[in-house]
Amino acid sequence: MKLYGKKGSAWSKIALSAGLAFAVASSTLPAYAEETVSASLSPATGSAGISSIVAEIDGRPAQWGSSVYTYRSLTYVPVREGAVSLGAKVKWDKAQRAAIVTLNGDELLYRPDSTTVSVNGYELQMPGTTRYVDGILTVPLRGLTEPLRAKVSPVTSGGVLNLSLKTDTETNYDTGLSAVNDYLKKENYSGSVLIAKEGEVLLRKSYGLSSGSTLIRPTDQMRLGSLTKAFTAASILKLAEEGKLSIDDTLSQHIPGYPRGDEITLAMLLSHTSGIALNFKREEGIPLSETVEEIKQSPLKFAPGTDYMYSNSGFVLLAYIIEETSGMSYADFVQSKILDPLGMKHSGTATRQTKIPTGYEYDWQEGAWKSVDYYYFSPSGTGSLYSTLDDMLTWSQALSAGKVLSEETMERMYTVSPYKNYGFGWHVDGEGPNRVAFHSGGGDGYTTGIRRGLNDGTVIILLSNHGGLDTNAMTAEVRKLAFGE
Repeated sequence: MKLYGKKGSAWSKIALSAGLAFAVASSTLPAYAEETVSASLSPATGSAGISSIVAEIDGRPAQWGSSVYTYRSLTYVPVREGAVSLGAKVKWDKAQRAAIVTLNGDELLYRPDSTTVSVNGYELQMPGTTRYVDGILTVPLRGLTEPLRAKVSPVTSGGVLNLSLKTDTETNYDTGLSAVNDYLKKENYSGSVLIAKEGEVLLRKSYGLSSGSTLIRPTDQMRLGSLTKAFTAASILKLAEEGKLSIDDTLSQHIPGYPRGDEITLAMLLSHTSGIALNFKREEGIPLSETVEEIKQSPLKFAPGTDYMYSNSGFVLLAYIIEETSGMSYADFVQSKILDPLGMKHSGTATRQTKIPTGYEYDWQEGAWKSVDYYYFSPSGTGSLYSTLDDMLTWSQALSAGKVLSEETMERMYTVSPYKNYGFGWHVDGEGPNRVAFHSGGGDGYTTGIRRGLNDGTVIILLSNHGGLDTNAMTAEVRKLAFGE
């Protein structure tokens, strides 16, 4: 794209005026805007009957100068003034012929005559085209607020368009963690990340696209996948603490007639050492009891308690046992016994109606990420929950503080089997201050990961809307970059 006009004269015309409150009336539209858009914008009525525009940012008048106009029902603002007013930095990159906007470790590229803005390499669709007019690069307002994760509330009354903008309050970015930010951008990570220590959030940030025209936000809900297994394990252990079952109970005690069920204990199901492994049907509407019957038909892969094999089937059986023991559905038990008491208000059992970002899977033939246009179903106990960064931090802190299970029970939960570094619902590695519990999860269109320092108060959470990521490796790398461990 060509840059029309000289760089020096272009930017000199859009210098900020610190004391200038923003108010644009149709009679005072800048000459270049009136000349360029006269066919679409009547000086008498403005766009869509708007005669003037008034804007405020975080309750104070916007310092946007007079280079703002409406065109084809869109409000346009100059990139430099608009971005700076929202807390960003702006420079012109001659080599890329683009305005580069930076904020919270993100890099945005605005090019003349483009319908997209590049956000850390992801192309975000804007509601209109950037317009290079009389030496000033202008952009539709939402083409600026969305990539900068600002909120805008437009209200039109009496021909006046009132714009109330709020700068990004959801992102927490510490430049001391720039190495983590650089790593996630290099990995083309799409999703949210949270890093905390002793309850203090050091990084809370999102990357990538939620849809073609919206970005992921740090507050977005995400399917948890197999991070659900930790909640299943905690539910079984809570029932054990209440004396309603024992982890040494046999499977036959809870599911009579299960083949070789007298050789399999609940502890074996929790640690994936039961020998039960099966890829069962994942279809909506199938009762949990029917899936249990399907699992019963599968022969054991090895003698119970003699080896390790990751088993979603085992956790389906545990969910069924939770239901039979408590008299509640798995979803209701987890909600009423864990999520609600901990105040995890943005977590629950995922359904087709659960609002989450669009999921993407990589198409190796086309070499591109493609949106998943179907619902991936997970039975109770294996990958059925959803949550947010903040709620997952609450969950981690509650476990560490003994608000979910006793210290003795948690130590049993983190004790690994002789065959794999897996306890009950958690992988566990290291010793002393470097002892960590971690897990990954995923399904079609999403991948998640968590890594918790069991003795140093650290936690790393990744909630991604890209399928197929190795989040165990990623949380390990993030921990190393953040804490040097």
